[in-house]
Amino acid sequence: MNELERSLAFVPTAAQISHVRSLPRAELLRFSVVVPSFNQCSFLRQTLDSVLAQDYPNIEIFVADGGSTDGSVAILEEYSSIHPQLLRYDSRPDGGHHHGVNKGIANTTGDIIAWINSDDIYLPGAFWKVATFFYFNRLAFVVYGRNRYVDRDLNPVIDYPVDWSPLLSEQRRRMMHFCLIPQPSLFFKRTAVTLCGALNSKILDYELWMRWQKDLPFYFCDDYFSLSRLHDDAITANADRGLLRGICEAVHQYYGIVPFSWTFKYAYTAEHGAAWTRGEAPSPGRKVLLMAHWYWVMMNLRWLPRLALRSARGLMSWAAQALRIAA
Repeated sequence: MNELERSLAFVPTAAQISHVRSLPRAELLRFSVVVPSFNQCSFLRQTLDSVLAQDYPNIEIFVADGGSTDGSVAILEEYSSIHPQLLRYDSRPDGGHHHGVNKGIANTTGDIIAWINSDDIYLPGAFWKVATFFYFNRLAFVVYGRNRYVDRDLNPVIDYPVDWSPLLSEQRRRMMHFCLIPQPSLFFKRTAVTLCGALNSKILDYELWMRWQKDLPFYFCDDYFSLSRLHDDAITANADRGLLRGICEAVHQYYGIVPFSWTFKYAYTAEHGAAWTRGEAPSPGRKVLLMAHWYWVMMNLRWLPRLALRSARGLMSWAAQALRIAA
């Protein structure tokens, strides 16, 4: 993100936030906080407390617990008894993380969806800043802010390498090489799901954002909204070859090519794992570079027939429209 792009990001002023805070509760957008969780009782309380600490008067919380056996249900029972009008949960086995998120969206009614995993937390004031953004940007569907990775005890590790451009074409170009968006710091209107669909892939948010960005511009608020924990069971810390291969396939699906940037990440992770989460940055080395080029060739050849089929369908659709116009 260059200085011009950053200067065009939304930064709510104190006066704007104060104005939104002065609105009657009935005029405030309702936030539906969706929390997918499975065996995260060590962190679940802090996640829920970070939502309650927002001091935002118009929210609901739905925890989609995938049938935890570690004490999470006892925590959810406690919180739902203390906040019966605020928090609901469903603790049954489901089809995985993305099914849990979709279940949460389907079982809530708020205008704005806030999706946070049960090992992450919101920073104070985040909801008021997001509400202020949507109040002054009525036509926007999606906004995201900054995020910081932390350790189990919330000590800073590294900032998420967030990126943004006000140009939709540039957003899409950059998204081909990296997920620009820290998921817990993104908020979206429920109508975005109606228009563009919910999660349908184990690649989770990255696939969803690529799909939505075909039609919807994403806006950026230059402020920190959340913290993401790095621990042994975190999804980020366990980005293995299977997940990265799925990402490469999803990128090819939306862009028609797997860029070298992703095959390099694939080869680097195969060799070194998620080294950055351990504070390490080993040199790629000749082996990683050679493997990255090999994967680039093989993956693009493997999925070439899909690209050819899509091109053929596009040509047939164009020909059909041309014939209808001529008739």
